[in-house]
Amino acid sequence: MAIEHDFFGIIDETASGGLAWDDTVEMGDQAVEVELLADDESAVPEFAVDAAAALIQALEGFDARARDALVAELSSRQSATTSYIDEHVDKLGESLLDLLVYNSGDIAIDVLRSLQLLSVVIQVDHSDEDEVFATFDYSIAPDESDALLTVSFDVRGDVVSVETQP
Repeated sequence: MAIEHDFFGIIDETASGGLAWDDTVEMGDQAVEVELLADDESAVPEFAVDAAAALIQALEGFDARARDALVAELSSRQSATTSYIDEHVDKLGESLLDLLVYNSGDIAIDVLRSLQLLSVVIQVDHSDEDEVFATFDYSIAPDESDALLTVSFDVRGDVVSVETQP
């Protein structure tokens, strides 16, 4: 059975008994695909749907928090963020400079500031504090590479992980 919410309107039920909703949200000068998903509608508490609505309404703030988490990872050579940047510097070479929105001379910071937020997936049936509630997928070159840098949040809005997706 589909559910109705003030922000989302009708959230459709999937054939397997879950929930699905998607839309494109404008953030600054870019369009971001947003999906709300649940594998099991009965496992979705009302506060999780409200938290998802709040996250979408504060998307720019969550994007800033995600980017802060990426910057914090730069101090570790073994981090997903550093690996992602190194891979793209090697792969794209000089053409990377054409993709940068900012060019301060600090290539790592410039790449992070130039990342495009492509999509946000919110899993409203993952509302426990130790579960991934939302993932933000970033790319420096979405037309040239499938590699993503993914920042995950818990239901409280805390960053819980940063990973690369090949």
